[in-house]
Amino acid sequence: MSLLVLVILAALRFAAVFGPPIAEVLFFLQFVLAWALPFILLTPAGRRQIGLREQGLTPASLVFSAFAGACCALAIFSLGMVLYGNSPNNWCVSLRDYLRVSDMRFVLHPAVLYTLYAVPAMIFAPIADELLFRGIVQQAFTSRWNAPFATLVNCLSYGLMYLYFHGIWQDAAGLHLRLVSGALTVLLLAATGMVFTVCRLRSGSLWPAMAAHAAFNLALLGAGIFYSPV
Repeated sequence: MSLLVLVILAALRFAAVFGPPIAEVLFFLQFVLAWALPFILLTPAGRRQIGLREQGLTPASLVFSAFAGACCALAIFSLGMVLYGNSPNNWCVSLRDYLRVSDMRFVLHPAVLYTLYAVPAMIFAPIADELLFRGIVQQAFTSRWNAPFATLVNCLSYGLMYLYFHGIWQDAAGLHLRLVSGALTVLLLAATGMVFTVCRLRSGSLWPAMAAHAAFNLALLGAGIFYSPV
């Protein structure tokens, strides 16, 4: 069931990115669906099992997780700049192009642009992805097999989910694959997912993992807007 949910949400996300403009509404729809899943599929006890509980949530766990997430983002950004510079093979350039940062910077001050993107970046994906990957997928595979295997599944599937940001790209000729940098992006995001999983397991709650994910998004977004050349 968890794999079926994962495939459905991934299909909605890829359709939103690579489909016609009207399909962009599917992007928001899959976020809403991910938020609702624990309340549709799980009992109150099940929601506590996946980490939707305040037990283990402390200011220290939130600060530690946010710091870890921001460090992951800055490391990924720095590695992309060192390996690929401002070329299309840089995953951060792909992210900047996807968000149309270069065009928007001619209209809005970078601080205003960052604020506009920061609000959804710290709400939509952090909640939806952590409920899905570190919550439902992690708990389902831990219950069926064991925690290490569950962590491997949740981290690799998390990395593969974001291929639409960089590994797969589209032009007038159709879809294309950046094999090397795309594979490296999957591995880097899988490693980041491992950090989020540690935050989740260390505290017993999903909220620190969400804090780590939100800090990751904010740091990567800030680096892309304030550092990358237009």
